[in-house]
Amino acid sequence: MFHPMVAGVTIPGMGIFLPILAPYIDKNPSHKPEDRKFAISLMTIHLMFWAVLVIIGSFFRGPGFNFVFPWQAGLFFER
Repeated sequence: MFHPMVAGVTIPGMGIFLPILAPYIDKNPSHKPEDRKFAISLMTIHLMFWAVLVIIGSFFRGPGFNFVFPWQAGLFFER
């Protein structure tokens, strides 16, 4: 449980503000992918984060969108 200011403003605000700063942190002028380690790693972390959220949202939800383990309660792909 977080305070509403932290959970509703601070954490989402950092989640929006930090990617905005990424071009200013990465000052690499090269356009070759093998030279852009920071940009590639940041994008990889971003894609993996969203892939994990999609997997959790698809396979770990039960009736009423409650969190369940699929190996205990089965998969729920009902409409």
